[in-house]
Amino acid sequence: MPGSTVVMAERYDRPVSEHGPKLLPMPTAPARAPKSTPRTLAEDLRARADEDLRALFAARPDLAAPLPTSSSALATRATTRASTQRALERLDTPLLQVAEVLSVLPDPTSVTAVSKAWGAKAGDVVAELRRRALVWGTDRRLHLVSAVRELLGPHPAGLGPSLADALGRRSPQRLAELLEDLGLEVSHDPEVALARLAEHLAATGTVQTLLQDAPDGVRAVLDKLTWGPPTGAVERADRQVRAASASGPVEWLLSHGLLAVSGPGTVVLPREVGLALRGGRVHRNPERTAPELTTTERPAPQVTAASAEAATEACRLVAELGRWWGTAGPPVLRAGGLGVRDLRRTATALEVDDPTAALVVETAWVAGLVADDREVEPRWLPTPAFDAWLEEEPGERWLTLVSAWLPSTRVPAMVGTRDAKDSPRNALGADLDRASAPAVRQAVLAELAALPEGHAADAASLADRLRWTAPRRASRLREDLVTWTLRDASWLGVLGAGALGPAGRALLAGDEDGARRALEAALPTPVREVLLQADLTAVAPGPLEPVLARRLESLARVESRGGATVYRFDPTSVRRGLDEGATADDALAFLAELSSTGVPQPLEYLVRDVARRHGRVRVGRAAAYVRAEDPALLAELVADKRCAPLRLRLLAPTVLAAAAEPDEVLAVLREVGAAPAAEGPSGELVVRRPTVARTGPTPPPRPVTGEPPLPGPSLVTAAVQTLRSGDEDIAELERKRDRHKHAPALPTMDPTTSLSVLREAVARRQPVWIGYVDTAGAAGRHLVDALGVDGGRITAFDHTERTVRSFSVHRITGVVQAEP
Repeated sequence: MPGSTVVMAERYDRPVSEHGPKLLPMPTAPARAPKSTPRTLAEDLRARADEDLRALFAARPDLAAPLPTSSSALATRATTRASTQRALERLDTPLLQVAEVLSVLPDPTSVTAVSKAWGAKAGDVVAELRRRALVWGTDRRLHLVSAVRELLGPHPAGLGPSLADALGRRSPQRLAELLEDLGLEVSHDPEVALARLAEHLAATGTVQTLLQDAPDGVRAVLDKLTWGPPTGAVERADRQVRAASASGPVEWLLSHGLLAVSGPGTVVLPREVGLALRGGRVHRNPERTAPELTTTERPAPQVTAASAEAATEACRLVAELGRWWGTAGPPVLRAGGLGVRDLRRTATALEVDDPTAALVVETAWVAGLVADDREVEPRWLPTPAFDAWLEEEPGERWLTLVSAWLPSTRVPAMVGTRDAKDSPRNALGADLDRASAPAVRQAVLAELAALPEGHAADAASLADRLRWTAPRRASRLREDLVTWTLRDASWLGVLGAGALGPAGRALLAGDEDGARRALEAALPTPVREVLLQADLTAVAPGPLEPVLARRLESLARVESRGGATVYRFDPTSVRRGLDEGATADDALAFLAELSSTGVPQPLEYLVRDVARRHGRVRVGRAAAYVRAEDPALLAELVADKRCAPLRLRLLAPTVLAAAAEPDEVLAVLREVGAAPAAEGPSGELVVRRPTVARTGPTPPPRPVTGEPPLPGPSLVTAAVQTLRSGDEDIAELERKRDRHKHAPALPTMDPTTSLSVLREAVARRQPVWIGYVDTAGAAGRHLVDALGVDGGRITAFDHTERTVRSFSVHRITGVVQAEP
């Protein structure tokens, strides 16, 4: 056919969703020719082309799993309340407004009527609703799915019930009185009266004509109800009123049918009256375009530098967390999570505030770097994946954290807030998951990605844009999630100075390698030298290589961070390095190699002085003993009141016995400045490196969300093929029924009688109709030519199947000779 090639080409490479993968070409069955007016949604779906069905499954992923067996099954699933609710929550403001217009207008309606009631051309919006199977039919006979009407509630767009429903509470007598007061023909038949009243009050100009002679105050009452909510509280609302005796604006409105009684103390503005007061419009304004974002332009170098600095700091804090918890993992609360005090201790160790500590902890957990060790007395410890993560390049480490954060349902900003029982929410607790968090996170970042590079948007305008994008999901939590997303993304380095950084932009585009390269290109080159100063500090002009930084931190403590990192040496920090097995010569050789200016004399004196005193006093196990080469030093310890809890006593000039454990003796003697070292059973110096604890292999937590996953191309293809196959099976059954609709009635026979009639048919070579129940229990009729009977089975040519087959006699319900 002319043009068929073009049609097929348009079906290739059609995306499943706006950002989803593209479909490969596939042979598809041609869509059935649509009827002029489909009678049901199932017929409407059956007539759609394959690409339209793919678009439906992409817009409503819950319809694709499990695979629909036919168009009827798909229509049934698409009109359930649960599926329709999900579909409504995905509608943006124009789609939702038009859906509300359709729920207000009578069913069926037309695109022209919808456009008039909406105040703008609605053809494209109606087409999108039809694509999502929320509307079906032709442009002249549009039908809204009944579940949509139910879920939009009794007051769509702030309009009340129809006149017939609103006035239906009145008795026949009061309806007749209302007709009389309006000057209409009186009827005591309530159905006739309601129809007459609805037709009159809904007529163009009737409401405005009545209001011309309205008393003072009527307009003020209507102004409060016109744009919703359409109900109001009135004492004794159901009292009997007549136009001649009405004493106030409410009574005047009730007596003229412009207000109706909805309860003993409430009145409601009927829908037709509300529409007339709105000028025939369902909404004040058709909101076709999204609100503008309030943006600020940032210099590109500032954005890149800020994002790289934040990413580096995030990775450093996660690494510090793993090292800290590896030596002293906090306990897991009985109800799960991390205790408030343990979070505060972690924040102090990381030198950050509590909210940032919660973000560090949660990010490390969702990335699978820390976990519950699941022991009898469980503790939070690093996982084996943490050690592998530490060995990765900076870009890979950052990518691990961000890739885990993006789809996570965890909301670290809720740590410390109160739940419904007024209990505080703990970090790593079970009640920090919010199913809407990933969707908001992706939406916020997508909006920022759509801006020109270097542009930041404020949280308020982003919240307004998301409210327009999905108005039925709008909530206070959603607005907070926008703010929290900006905070978390800035901390992780996805944003820099509020704008999307190069690495974050590449990541959102699906280019992980590009994101890693962009971040590593923005990071300053690691340095291998520091400046050692006479005031016992070392200044690293940039980030030190990780191995050098860890070794330097064993001898010095970090005093400040920034563009340059300042380290300070003191007796405690140097002793920590010596406790880990270093000697004074080792430490000074490392510092000399690291320094670009040599080792200052004060630093060399400090190292050698600490090393000279380090190990002069030895502690072993008696409960514990203390040994030293200098008897005077031991005498000083015995006399020192600070050592009294150890209950030291002199065993020999160079040996003391203690009543405390070696660890306690070491701690007390260090406090008094003795710089002791631990001694082994053979008198050797014991090197005490920090113990490192790890969990067993533990997978990261899964996001807790009720949203169905987006279907991939293979699932969409399988769904369309299954649906088409099911439709063909149903059509074939219908064709069989059509062929058999003139079949004669079959009398019920026992197997013996059926066998006798069949043998006679074989002998005479006459076709017969048989009733047959198959193995699935389905009864049917078959026109056959009986060819032979043997052992309780007959062989016959089935005219319907056009093949020779075998029938069990005991399953034959009746036999009758076919007419020639």
